[in-house]
Amino acid sequence: MYLEIIEDLTEEELLTKQPQVIRIEVNDKDEALEKLKMLEPLFANRKYRKQLHYCYHDENKPCRIEEL
Repeated sequence: MYLEIIEDLTEEELLTKQPQVIRIEVNDKDEALEKLKMLEPLFANRKYRKQLHYCYHDENKPCRIEEL
């Protein structure tokens, strides 16, 4: 499971720029929320999406994304 913080870009910006992504491995949702609380001041003036990424690639299943 990963906590992902992904920069929101406009469609126009996406033509020339890749969004910045921070991905942090976490054990559970509580840990993810704790880490997010610590990191949020760094992103206070920017627009980012925050999500949990449940990765099941090792099991040959699709991943699941949960918006935070």
